[in-house]
Amino acid sequence: MNQHPGFNPRAQQNSNALSGFVVADLCAASPSIQIGLASGLLHEKKNAEVYTKVANRNVDLILHTGTAPVISVVTSVENKSIMAAHGKARKNRYGDLIAYSNHMHNHRRDCIAAGIVIVNISPTYENPDPFAKGMVRAKFDMQKVVAATVKLFAGMPLRDDPDEPSDQPEALAVIVVDYDGGNPSKLVTELPAPQLGESIHYGSFLKRIAILYEKRFNQPAQ
Repeated sequence: MNQHPGFNPRAQQNSNALSGFVVADLCAASPSIQIGLASGLLHEKKNAEVYTKVANRNVDLILHTGTAPVISVVTSVENKSIMAAHGKARKNRYGDLIAYSNHMHNHRRDCIAAGIVIVNISPTYENPDPFAKGMVRAKFDMQKVVAATVKLFAGMPLRDDPDEPSDQPEALAVIVVDYDGGNPSKLVTELPAPQLGESIHYGSFLKRIAILYEKRFNQPAQ
């Protein structure tokens, strides 16, 4: 966002950049993932088409084995954003994550399906799309609005075992930013942003993926 002020934060270029940061952080959190990528046993792909027997879905980031068109995704991350109109958008993004998780687990039952939700706390955000130029937004208590958004995602069940419901993600992170659409954005670390140790904190997100990857895909041969 800060390298391209005024650029639409929902654009694929922003998602690709976030996915790149996630891969670097996963490699730091999980030696097994780092070794897998370095050795070529694992492959990284952004903006990837993932197939089940009956459907396909574009996913922001996958770590997979095999080569196209026969790939098997072991870890995936879907990036979502809520920049304004939280009341409607948060429900839609919640539903998106359910549908995405279900798709990934239909692709491969033990896939680690993870999600990131970027939540904007700015009360003056202006959508950069031409149709929204000069649009006057209603004023809300953004601390209260964002707290409710964070609480909604904090309540989403996280899947620990492949036998659990397929519509639940394995890991979820909520990242709060303050971005008005034109000036540099700021990362929000104080409340209502998730705090260190909470299930939807970015650090917990990385740790869960690392632990589940080790458990599911790096078991020693019997």
